[in-house]
Amino acid sequence: MNRYDGEAGQRRFPLVVSRRASRLSPWVELLETRIQDAPTSELRIFHSMGQADYVGILALTPDGRVPLVRQFRPAVQTWSLELPAGLLEEGEAPGSCAVRELEEETGFTADELVPLGTLHADTGRLSNRLHGFLGKQVRPLPDWRPEDDVIRELIDLDRFLELIATGRFLQALHIALVGLALTRGLLPRR
Repeated sequence: MNRYDGEAGQRRFPLVVSRRASRLSPWVELLETRIQDAPTSELRIFHSMGQADYVGILALTPDGRVPLVRQFRPAVQTWSLELPAGLLEEGEAPGSCAVRELEEETGFTADELVPLGTLHADTGRLSNRLHGFLGKQVRPLPDWRPEDDVIRELIDLDRFLELIATGRFLQALHIALVGLALTRGLLPRR
């Protein structure tokens, strides 16, 4: 229901009338947005979740392996295999967050960081965005200690792509980053 005002293409409706946030935890807030579709219509209320932007990094070791993490995710009540990722801290640049998450979760650092792009995580339910990066020529940190409850796995790139193709790697936002890297020709072909 898009209504535009004249040839200038300026949108008048739907109109955001108000937005209220209720903090649920240090990381999540419930957002209530009131929308008016036309000058005489009743307001409609929509709910969504707000949190800091999310950052993920697809990294490649010189020998063609992908550092991944396995951790228990209470939201889906199972163990999940994922790319290194996390929430952007206030004032932190997305690239810095990507390197930090790669180092903390996998014990690797990237000599080169290639931005893959910024995506909306879920436009119907979440207000945050995903910033994606490709880490090239990653190398191990000498004194790395694993985080509690996070298991690092190194998987050959071909095997990783097979896990995606066969539905055994299920993190949709991370698959989107792999798709961006593939469509831009940034992953080696074997």
